[in-house]
Amino acid sequence: MRVGERLAELLVENGVEYVFGVPGGQTLPLYEGISKYQGRIEHILMRDERSAGYSADAFARVTGRIGVCDGTVGPGATNLVSPLAEAYCSSIPLLAIVSDVARGWEHRRTRGNASQAMDQMEMFKPVSKWQVRVTDPKSIDNIVQQALRVATTGKPGPVVVCIPDDVASADVEFRELVKGGQGAVFPRFRSTPDPAEVTRACELLGSAVRPVVVAGGGAHISGCYSQLRELIEKTGAALVTSISGKGMVEETHQQVFGVTGTFGNPVARDIGKQADVVLLVGCKAGQLTTFNYRSPSREQTVIHLDADPEEIGRNYPDSIPLLGDATLGLEALLAGLTDTAASTSWDFAALNRQLEDWLEQQTQTESASVPLRPQAVMGVVREFLTDQDLVVCDASLASGWASAYLTFAQAGRRCIAPRGLAGLGWGSPAAIGASLAREKATRILHFAGDGGFGYSLQEMEVMNRFSLPIVSIIFNNDTLGWIKHVQKNHYDQNYVSTDFAHIDFATVARGFGARGYTATNIEEFRAALDNERDPEGPAVIDVISDQWESPVQGL
Repeated sequence: MRVGERLAELLVENGVEYVFGVPGGQTLPLYEGISKYQGRIEHILMRDERSAGYSADAFARVTGRIGVCDGTVGPGATNLVSPLAEAYCSSIPLLAIVSDVARGWEHRRTRGNASQAMDQMEMFKPVSKWQVRVTDPKSIDNIVQQALRVATTGKPGPVVVCIPDDVASADVEFRELVKGGQGAVFPRFRSTPDPAEVTRACELLGSAVRPVVVAGGGAHISGCYSQLRELIEKTGAALVTSISGKGMVEETHQQVFGVTGTFGNPVARDIGKQADVVLLVGCKAGQLTTFNYRSPSREQTVIHLDADPEEIGRNYPDSIPLLGDATLGLEALLAGLTDTAASTSWDFAALNRQLEDWLEQQTQTESASVPLRPQAVMGVVREFLTDQDLVVCDASLASGWASAYLTFAQAGRRCIAPRGLAGLGWGSPAAIGASLAREKATRILHFAGDGGFGYSLQEMEVMNRFSLPIVSIIFNNDTLGWIKHVQKNHYDQNYVSTDFAHIDFATVARGFGARGYTATNIEEFRAALDNERDPEGPAVIDVISDQWESPVQGL
């Protein structure tokens, strides 16, 4: 059996269903192997290796199974750096399979003497947990199993397996394959926090007057939905989330107040400022979530539950450390809390009225202006949003519009966004990965600005080829909004390299075989979204929007 076929067999046996990539001559042994397992694994041809990585990333977030992508030696490898970096910073397990020049050509690697060759392994070190080059064809079994183990254990993240051309094509007599592996599932192992620290945390939560829980992306990875709901009800805590933690508990719950931070809402922000005890759950307390590390403040008591010891105390050195899996950690807290009823001072009814009033004021559409305010657009989206929809956001302001203004009535991964490296262009390929993760049965609402959409609009061909039900809502304001706002406020309105010539994305969409709409007023947008309640294949709604509106919240 050739190594490429063995690699495909290993992926199948570990539960991998899709490999996203772009072929190169040196990766064809893998493709040949995948073709022998039709019905069990499928290769998804993307239009850019970056898109392959982003699709695999979204697939992993939605399914809880490792995402797999491939790229050829040299230019394919360099294109994988950005998606690997996003996954690394977001703790998403990816397996990147990268080809390389033959083992005997090491002396021809420098400056592309051998076609496309470069010292690519060094390049992957800052953006992946492990990088390995397969030098012995017979070692492929052990290397793949170790790669899956590294990617899915501890703090999840990407790994890179590099296979030289001659190794991938080698014909080897392998030992019998271990059947029924589950190496693609994460988190693979779970640990529980120190009981002494759990006791300290329980005492603080039990005596807190205004406890707040901040849930991050790690809570979704752990899947601690019921435990988190039970904890806030038992302690009387208010729950807010990072963008990555959005949807941990249904956002219609009276104790849940949506996203906090720069891309959140003001009620969640103020709740965080008023807290006396803050419990971080699977949240790295990053810059945007904490308003540049000012909320929680140094005066507030912080308890930090996280699977990664490096995160605990990084930004809040005096945190009570709960090192362990979020599900097991919350179960330990629940077991340690007394049975007495919560006696916190939060007025949840008043806070909910404040949040409802803010949303109503911001999203009102009766006097929607032209060009359209994104807030009014989100007000219409709220009308059409269903419990089955999955929201995918590109980076920058698009993430803020969805995270702050959409409310999900069911818990779960209902909204995903690139908050690790926050690179533009993630949205379109992520929508593809998310759609395949949902077996093409779920409407995907994809939000992007015109700047971000321009990075990866070529992936509409993939959406059309697979007839994916993706509705892309593009805030088209002919500018890089975030950058222009900074130039307005901090550079004396000196607008350099921020404005585009106008692009008719509805026409572009039709060129790719998708349905295209242009919305210049709120009635046109409502009609377009009404037409796409149950889409067959992709559609683009090109929203002519105001370039000066922003979802950014200050502290």
